[in-house]
Amino acid sequence: MLLAINSSNQYIFANLANRSERYRCPACKKPVVLRHGQQNVAHFAHQVQAGCHSFTEGETIDHLLGKMALYQHFAKDYRVVVEPVLSQISQRPDLLVKRPRETDLAIEYQCSPIGKKRLQERNEGLKSLGLEVLWVLGPAYYQRRLSGELTCRFLYGGRLFFYVPKQKRFDTRFNFSKTDFHKLQYESQTGFAAIAASLASSAEKDKSDCSGRGTIKQSVVDQTKSVCPTSDLDQHLLYQRTKITLLMVQGRVKVDLINYLYERGHRLDQIPDWCLLGQAFGLAVPNWHFRLVLVLLLERVRLNHWIVEERLSARLRQYFYPSFQDHEKILKATYADLAASGVICLQGNKILVIKLLQFVAD
Repeated sequence: MLLAINSSNQYIFANLANRSERYRCPACKKPVVLRHGQQNVAHFAHQVQAGCHSFTEGETIDHLLGKMALYQHFAKDYRVVVEPVLSQISQRPDLLVKRPRETDLAIEYQCSPIGKKRLQERNEGLKSLGLEVLWVLGPAYYQRRLSGELTCRFLYGGRLFFYVPKQKRFDTRFNFSKTDFHKLQYESQTGFAAIAASLASSAEKDKSDCSGRGTIKQSVVDQTKSVCPTSDLDQHLLYQRTKITLLMVQGRVKVDLINYLYERGHRLDQIPDWCLLGQAFGLAVPNWHFRLVLVLLLERVRLNHWIVEERLSARLRQYFYPSFQDHEKILKATYADLAASGVICLQGNKILVIKLLQFVAD
């Protein structure tokens, strides 16, 4: 731990502590000792480890360095509490950033692997106290190629944050996109300013989001045109169809989907071109699968018939990762893309089917 209580009942940072003084754990109030050597970051440890579950022993050097670096940067503009003991939920985030006129922010610097269930429990506990939660990932995560699901678990405001202590490197990744059968794509920015920007007010965040339907439509249309910048559209479509056919041969496509198509006179390798142009991030299934389901749902609505947008969205939400928070934006962007293609008409909270996308003939 980085903080302890001295004999005057004051909180003291380990790097400012004096070996001649006596210190106690802020949680259990039992004695702790100051540990500081040439190879170790200054920190406190329990004299007897048993009995205190609020503070873990044996923090890695990376974790201690990262926690201190984050404190030093956030403390320039905010009041920051290090390792606060939240007795109501028996949790102790690494930092608690007190923001005037904004929700307080709990910051967790994560260096070691954490299970999905444990992560969810920690998030739910902190949020139950009305806190926002920002995860900053350490070197082990920074050096890995993260899956879409793992990325979604740690997103804050659509961004993923990293700190590498040995390089003193702050990084953020954003604007994620995922073309089927290609690596996850994103933009990145180096420097603490990228993390500090995450503390902008909610109003400012809303201004920066593409929440207007017209704005989303334009961005999606532009993305579709550049979905495969290194090859022309025909080559891209052929590549996608070949990969889908291979998945089908390998038995990696649900039989129910194949049979559903067959019963309606369709084949999986003949799905509409539009289904092969998706780049949405946050889906637990490939873009082609998600878009195909939408096409089939519109077929069931039928030409010149209306459907309430929420009713359609309710059927599609199941295809996103549970931890992904921006699925509504993806849904609206997809509808806007179909509207731009003349397939549907958006009117208020209703959708009119204008035409059906055609499956490719032999």
